[in-house]
Amino acid sequence: MLDNVKENLLTHVNFTDEEIVNLISKLESKLLKKNHFLLREGETGKHVAFLNKGLIRLYYVKEGKEHNSGFFRSGSWVSEYASFLHKKPSLFYIEALDETELFLLSYDNMQKLYHQGKAFERLGRLIAENLFHAYFKRNMSLILDSPEERYLTFLKENASLIELIPLKHIASYVGVEPESLSRIRKRINKLQPK
Repeated sequence: MLDNVKENLLTHVNFTDEEIVNLISKLESKLLKKNHFLLREGETGKHVAFLNKGLIRLYYVKEGKEHNSGFFRSGSWVSEYASFLHKKPSLFYIEALDETELFLLSYDNMQKLYHQGKAFERLGRLIAENLFHAYFKRNMSLILDSPEERYLTFLKENASLIELIPLKHIASYVGVEPESLSRIRKRINKLQPK
């Protein structure tokens, strides 16, 4: 069960055996059923989570409408990092789109680990950098890319997820209504070689 976590950690940081044992002892296992939440709007994010198995979406609600900001798959770290870092109420929801297994690292435990060595500081920095990169990339795409370009990028980067994520969520992520996404998909399919 923890093998994926260990493998992921050792891929990015050169932990000693003792450091890995210490880190794993600070993780809390959590199972989420499909459509259950790790975090809701208004709650404070208290963890960064390693997604061991499953699929998560990050979204916010504006004027009664859901807007998807990201999808996270197995092997990813997920958090509403601004809420986690500043201990402020979240503007986002983090929801399981499938049966999901997570390993949670609390803010307090992360701070304790930082004081125990540079390897832990490096892990925290890498988690923050990855979450920032996903956020920045998403925002730049919304500014610079057309909905069709966003959809093509989504397909390229998430081919294995396309069957697992409802089209209404993909449409929201791309920034269009489901009907518009259907037209985009038809246009793209016509251009595909037979």
